[in-house]
Amino acid sequence: MMAKKRTSLGCLFWIALILLVLVIVLFNRKTIEDVLKSTDFLSVLKREQPRDSNEEEPEIIREPLAEEDKQGTDQEQPEKDDRLVLTLPEEEPEEKIETSIEENKKLRKSNIYFVEVSEDGEIKLRKFQRSIYYTDSPLTDTINILLQGLTSSEIEQEYLTLIPTDTKLISAKVQDKIAYLNFNEAFRFNSFGVEGSIAQLQQIVFTATEFPTVDKVQFLIDGKKLEYLGPEGVPIGKPLGRDSF
Repeated sequence: MMAKKRTSLGCLFWIALILLVLVIVLFNRKTIEDVLKSTDFLSVLKREQPRDSNEEEPEIIREPLAEEDKQGTDQEQPEKDDRLVLTLPEEEPEEKIETSIEENKKLRKSNIYFVEVSEDGEIKLRKFQRSIYYTDSPLTDTINILLQGLTSSEIEQEYLTLIPTDTKLISAKVQDKIAYLNFNEAFRFNSFGVEGSIAQLQQIVFTATEFPTVDKVQFLIDGKKLEYLGPEGVPIGKPLGRDSF
């Protein structure tokens, strides 16, 4: 009798427990459904269901790959990264280029000539020293410094340059100790007359012959050799040295 009584009590206990679980499920059905949806538990159960052996698998039709696609499939495909990657354009190393140019420049002390007018009107040459940075041709850079004119302190001391304004050096080369200096058209005309024309030639010749590789200067205007400079007729048809004046 005692065994039957214990069995009945056990059955009642399990029935009560099952009823309790059912009540809990019914009252919390909405919450349980939300949890199952959020965790995607139902879709996992569906994927794990065994396929019926009698069900035919769909036929997969593969199109032939092009040569480029075949080569691509042979290589290991990288994993797709959906993150946005910003690639900045490469900038040219301007600072490095400018630095290399500066490093190639050399410094030399060059003598250039300006003029001084005395109280009696006599024009005399005066030598000035400049620190000049040059790359390939120190003569070219020196003549260009001469064409730039005097400094403010030199002007205050009443020194002059009689080389016509807007004169530009087009080209320069040295051959057999003769410097062939090619100037633009502005070099032809001097507003100070014959004395001004002679002085401008002296400034160029004395400056150029400061170089040991130059004894004389052949003047060219726009690449042409002219016999005379300006309407005054100062001869420039042949190379001029310091003893030409």
